[in-house]
Amino acid sequence: MRKSKIVITIITVFLCFKGIAQFNQNDEKQIVIGKVDSLYSKILQEQREIWVHIPEDFDNTKQYPVIYVLDASQNFYVITGMLKQLLPWQIPNSIVVGIINTDRTRDFTHTNVPFQRGHESETSGGASNFIKFIDEELKPFINNKYPTENNSTIIGHSTGGLFVLYSFLHHENSFDNYLAIDPSLWWDKENLVKETQELLNKGNRKEKSLYVAVANSIGKAMDTVKVRKDKTEPTEQIRANLKFHDLLVKNNKELNFKWEYFNNEDHGSVVIPAQYNGLRSIFSWFPFPEMWRFNTPKEFTSKQLTEPFQTHYKKLSIRMKREVKPDWELLNQVGFFMLDGHNLPKKALAYLELNAEFYPNQSKSFVALGNYYLSQKNKSEAIKHYKKAVEMDDNQEAQTKLKEIDE
Repeated sequence: MRKSKIVITIITVFLCFKGIAQFNQNDEKQIVIGKVDSLYSKILQEQREIWVHIPEDFDNTKQYPVIYVLDASQNFYVITGMLKQLLPWQIPNSIVVGIINTDRTRDFTHTNVPFQRGHESETSGGASNFIKFIDEELKPFINNKYPTENNSTIIGHSTGGLFVLYSFLHHENSFDNYLAIDPSLWWDKENLVKETQELLNKGNRKEKSLYVAVANSIGKAMDTVKVRKDKTEPTEQIRANLKFHDLLVKNNKELNFKWEYFNNEDHGSVVIPAQYNGLRSIFSWFPFPEMWRFNTPKEFTSKQLTEPFQTHYKKLSIRMKREVKPDWELLNQVGFFMLDGHNLPKKALAYLELNAEFYPNQSKSFVALGNYYLSQKNKSEAIKHYKKAVEMDDNQEAQTKLKEIDE
């Protein structure tokens, strides 16, 4: 019983360690969540500042998805904080790139409207240049500095949300995931909404993830049924969003989207809950709930315990456009947890063999199998696996085990 508790503790500590990433501390004991960088844009003809957050356990030999965050001065801190809570089981470990504004109206709007809602907006209509800046200058800049992979997300709120949807409709291949929060689809008399159907008829967006959050900008005075008939300016924000929702539903067979209405949030307060729900939504394919079957292994066969790993990580590999594997140490710990904690040697072997299948080029996979067979008093199989580990890279642990067996 005591040995079982020790093994359970080891796995719990391992999972907690993997799940609780802490931000870096520098020599002055300051908590650092990112760094400021910049690049000159020939397209925009100006220097652009960016904020970059890299994973705590950053490894140059690995590749990371990139999350691009608009309005970085407001949203960068929140997104990096959410990653800290959602990793590693809910979303993939990612690099976050926050884009600081210079002319927000210019960059986020796709048509020129010199005067809008009582404000001067003479510079509006630069979204096509801004997406070109992201695709042709910012992305190569980030890709050259960091080990990124071909999986990217963009997050924007309000006019930033308008730009996200403009990108989704006009430049569907710029990103894999689009997260728009209470987008300003009222812009230019709902110009983007009016051209949505025609744009959806073009291109293939089935492999893209779209999340749209809409706030309650009408209060309790009017419900979403009545608001559709209203023509006043205070309701134009939500009316435009409702029309866009109808188009998404109409084309739902060709799209992968979630549209969420926050009845208790306004245009400002909706940002944080929508960012959290949005990240969970666009990465809904990432969590692996079947993994936890090892907590009650007697309810499942060896195949039922291990096959979900193969299925899930095959799907992840397709989504991430690269080979994705479960953590070696996790499978190893679970394997010996089956043995020492549950006294289920056949199921323990299934996990250890699965690890060797995922990591056939790592000698420690065969050392682990050797240790398993030695625990089962099967010296011949243990020797065979230890020898294989030695042949691969002169594994020292395997050599020590072989000497102990000979003695």
